[in-house]
Amino acid sequence: MTISTRLALTYSVIASSIFVVFGVSVFVFSSNYRQDNFKQRLKQRVLVTEKMFLEKETFSPTELEKITNEFLHTLPQETEEVIKITSKKTPDFKHTYSLNVRSEFLTTKEYHYIDKEVQGMSRIFTVNGIKYVIVVTAVDEIGLQNLSFLRRRIILLILIGIPIIFIGGFLITRRALLPLSKKIEKANSISASNLHQRLNVHNPNDEIGKLAIAFNNLLDRLETSFESQKAFISNASHEINTPLTSIIGEAEVTISKPRTEEEYVKSLRVILSEGEMLSNTTKNLLQLSKITANEGNLNFNQIDFTQFIYSIKESFNFINPDNQISIEIAPMEKGDKLIVLGNEALLMTAVINLLDNACKFSSNKEVVVKLFLDGNSVCLTIIDKGIGIAENDLDKVNNPFFRGINALQIKGSGIGLSLSSRIIQLHNGTLEFQSQLEKGTKVLVKFQSFSD
Repeated sequence: MTISTRLALTYSVIASSIFVVFGVSVFVFSSNYRQDNFKQRLKQRVLVTEKMFLEKETFSPTELEKITNEFLHTLPQETEEVIKITSKKTPDFKHTYSLNVRSEFLTTKEYHYIDKEVQGMSRIFTVNGIKYVIVVTAVDEIGLQNLSFLRRRIILLILIGIPIIFIGGFLITRRALLPLSKKIEKANSISASNLHQRLNVHNPNDEIGKLAIAFNNLLDRLETSFESQKAFISNASHEINTPLTSIIGEAEVTISKPRTEEEYVKSLRVILSEGEMLSNTTKNLLQLSKITANEGNLNFNQIDFTQFIYSIKESFNFINPDNQISIEIAPMEKGDKLIVLGNEALLMTAVINLLDNACKFSSNKEVVVKLFLDGNSVCLTIIDKGIGIAENDLDKVNNPFFRGINALQIKGSGIGLSLSSRIIQLHNGTLEFQSQLEKGTKVLVKFQSFSD
């Protein structure tokens, strides 16, 4: 069942129920009002009958008959009787009443009863020590006719109104959800070949407009990701294919004819260099993919960054023995520690990549690493005196395979900074660059300080 059908049925059922309840309530209130109003009229007739009975001795028979005909017989099918109540004899009523009703007449000061369409009122009074009961009955013909007319009209309105409510509910719901249906049709037409298309937003403040905006934002992210993926695949293919082509070409040239030992060694060195580059590229790609796939399952521990940076320096010395990295730890107050919550292996990879870039693009000139505490942040700066980064390229250095024009002649895969940036993001850290061409680069890394 579609949302429009459910909404239409829900609206129609609720509206019809309210309609029926309203009609029934009007009928019940009208019926009760008619009954109470006729009860008051009966009570007045009882009082008039009682007064006439008490004062009948003062009137002549002709006057009494005239008054009786004029004042008592004013209600439809009205009957009245005055019965003497004695303990020795059972009162003889002119009209037929049930035993229970007779008992109420004889014991209750004032009693009102209903028997189908007939309503009655009784009253006990005393004259000269003798008890009498007056019983007046009548039929509210006009009231019952009006009530019957009202009942027929309510039933007619219900029979006509409920279908109208259901038809109107479906029409209103369909019209209200028509923009959503059009957007669904438009969304279904968007594919990888026309990912640039967007849903129209007519009213950004209503729910459908907000849904369209959210969907368009999703398409923006998907398009960006799609384009990035295409660029990534293209660059990855190029970065992997280039060393492979060099290795194959060098091997084919070498085996094309006999060579001297020196020529074989030279060729193997070229193959080894290109193989190492291919290995580093593949390793970084696999690690970047692994981080993305398992970012929710990483184990984080407390890391003392002071000891950690020295261990990184020792590891980097094996990678690049000719590096000129110096480490400076800023003075701290007693008891302060540079503690970071993170994954030690990943953080080591990120920092080593940053150190490798600093040494590689400065031709192993002096690189200064500073570690200090800034408020609640553990800060690491890496300052080199290398070729620098162009100002227009600063916001692109974290993109996979991006390399500045001045760095194209230096060997590298273009993945290291992207990998480091991703690792730092996973640790809720920030990575910033400040650089000038031919003067050097300053890298600032910030992590949230961990305290027990």
